[in-house]
Amino acid sequence: MAKHVITNGIRRFTGLLVLLALLTGNSIQAAAASGWDEALDQINELYSSYISLQETVKAESKRNQALRKQNISDLAAINARLESTDQALLSRLKTEAAAVQKKHAALLEQYSSLGKQSAAALKAGNLKSVTALDLQRNKLKPAVTAARAEIKSKNTALTVAKAAAAARNKPAKDALSPIAGLRKQVTAGNKQVSEIQNVRSEADKRYKAAVKAGDAVTAAAAMKLSCTKMGEVRTWLSQINSLEQKISAALRLAETKLPN
Repeated sequence: MAKHVITNGIRRFTGLLVLLALLTGNSIQAAAASGWDEALDQINELYSSYISLQETVKAESKRNQALRKQNISDLAAINARLESTDQALLSRLKTEAAAVQKKHAALLEQYSSLGKQSAAALKAGNLKSVTALDLQRNKLKPAVTAARAEIKSKNTALTVAKAAAAARNKPAKDALSPIAGLRKQVTAGNKQVSEIQNVRSEADKRYKAAVKAGDAVTAAAAMKLSCTKMGEVRTWLSQINSLEQKISAALRLAETKLPN
């Protein structure tokens, strides 16, 4: 009798365990199905934004690239204009200065050589050679003085002309001066965009892989992250565009200050 009671008790306990297992399994499956459905709803809600953000990021990136390309082209044109300021005069004066230097090079070299020889002879105690060398050197001195004066005159004229050209260019160059700092900020911004885009790209890969695997939960999380990162990219692209607009404004100002 006791044995029968024990057997029945074990059977009832085992049945209860089976029932609990079935109920727990159903709860897990129900929770999983609920999570999957919720993730699918998130994907449906985000999909339009996901596609729209992709198109917007692409368009804004293209806009910034076009503006940057135009700014680089305009800056090159302005610098070319600045380099051409008094170019004909400066070129002529450079040529004249070089020609005068070349014309007197042999005389000046001879005069310098005689001085070195005289100093060496004096050091050696050869007074006769010193006298002979000094006589030759002194004979050349008037010509050397005239040559040096001519060289100095040509170099001075070139220096004055360069200073005048620089003064004429200064207003435009001052207008261009903020561009270097702005360009550094653009470079830093583009670096941030690149880093964020890398994270976004990985999220897009996870999204596509999860869709292929039928994993709605992972797909929804990846899509949400991608949208978040595209929002961050848009913020940076807006800031970069603002910087490029400032560069453009500086270029327009510089153009108004170019020498006639």
